[in-house]
Amino acid sequence: MEKRFEEFLNQVRQAVEEERIPGAVVSIGRGDEIYALEAYGHAIITPVKEPMTTDTLFDVASLSKLTGVWASIVRLLADGRLTLDMCLPEAVGRKVHKDLEKITVWNLLTHTAGLVPFMDTDHFGETREERVNGLLNTAPVAPAGKEVVYSDLSFIFLGEIIANITGKPLEEAAAEVWRALGMKDTCFNPAPEAYCAATEIRVGETLPVRGSVHDERACQLGGVAGHAGVFSTALDLSRFCAALLPPTPSSLFDPEWVKKSFENQTRHLDSDRGLGWIAYHERPDGNIVGHTGFTGTSLWLDSKTGLYVVLLTNRVHPSRENYEISAIRTLGFETIFEVPYL
Repeated sequence: MEKRFEEFLNQVRQAVEEERIPGAVVSIGRGDEIYALEAYGHAIITPVKEPMTTDTLFDVASLSKLTGVWASIVRLLADGRLTLDMCLPEAVGRKVHKDLEKITVWNLLTHTAGLVPFMDTDHFGETREERVNGLLNTAPVAPAGKEVVYSDLSFIFLGEIIANITGKPLEEAAAEVWRALGMKDTCFNPAPEAYCAATEIRVGETLPVRGSVHDERACQLGGVAGHAGVFSTALDLSRFCAALLPPTPSSLFDPEWVKKSFENQTRHLDSDRGLGWIAYHERPDGNIVGHTGFTGTSLWLDSKTGLYVVLLTNRVHPSRENYEISAIRTLGFETIFEVPYL
């Protein structure tokens, strides 16, 4: 194993031993070869302690945007069933707020739609349908295409676009991709017996959330949403990464659309957004891209060399008031890729 990989593993192990995070699972690989798959610490520390294992299911939070939505959207784009300039009403097949009518799929994928960043939905009604329609009829907070405003609503809408075009609920469309890639454990709403990493103890509760989605808005939408709700393991996410990169790209994805997704689409707005992805480091021969999740998860991919890193932590257990993950990510990224972190 390369020295930089060992150094990164030691950093994660030390962070757990110092109780900066309860636990972690790390996978490093390229293609069919996994250089490291290690688990540290605990999946839950209160009210009981249980060990972290390499097959622990994590609530991956915003990694859902990639695994649950981008993977299907990019296939629809490649098939011509969807275009980047298609406007929201046509793509989603529903009435939307008049100020959202010109928003495009490109705007949604790059967070340039000017949408409200976060919004609770329970005041829109009791059903998921009522709540999604409420979001679709909420005015934006900024003009489309003028700036990057990171918004969960963008990917909630993309999830509904998938459902509209495929005629299948998001969870079914996403599962078709996962199973084709061999991601056997990835799912929305895990089974009660699934071994999951715990997340936060909510205000007014005494037990942590475990096995159900941590994100409040995804919870309000029944655990299935484009921005959050996916549960996965380090090994499944390794399969996902390997399918996008040399030397083992999957025929499931059009290589030109993968390349376009990894390119910085918002440089003119002084930002680093690809199509769904973050371009952490730009190079003519292939960017380093990835994404993070609020619960403490990260994916990093080197599209030139095919190297990928999966870092899964339960940093919000037992409280989200733990910000150690920022320093862990920064040091780890710079150790692995030997370039500055954003």
